[in-house]
Amino acid sequence: MGEVVATTNPGGQGSSVDILFKPAFDKLGLDETELRTYPDTLYGLGNAPIKPLGFIPLHRTFGKGIKSKTMSIDFIVVDVGSAYNALIGRTTLNRLGAVVSTLHLCMKFPTPEGIVTIRGDQKLARKCYNKSMNLRGKGKEVHTIELGGARAKEEL
Repeated sequence: MGEVVATTNPGGQGSSVDILFKPAFDKLGLDETELRTYPDTLYGLGNAPIKPLGFIPLHRTFGKGIKSKTMSIDFIVVDVGSAYNALIGRTTLNRLGAVVSTLHLCMKFPTPEGIVTIRGDQKLARKCYNKSMNLRGKGKEVHTIELGGARAKEEL
């Protein structure tokens, strides 16, 4: 079995895989029978390994109208609590040609019709941050899923 890195740390290197958390999977109306087997183990929640439920290829569209890109993304589905719905990994961001600024809550990527800018929501970002801090205060850890052996914890 392999080990895969996926981290929510803004200061870290980001996730190497695309993660979809189970509550978001359920809200999309997807069924676990649609999942394909995922053989690798994710590490997070301290030193506890996470066995994914599986993975599912989904078409996601970034941007709107003619200034958009649609691509198939293999999301690894995990059944752990999180302040997030999904994590978009480095590979997908690279395929998209995206440049991300966490400082500016902004992502830009090229399309044949020009550069697309997607801006984050400051209020929603604060809400996610506060929720993750509340999870931490209840004896739970914010999900930092990391490469086995390189389990350096970063504060949000």
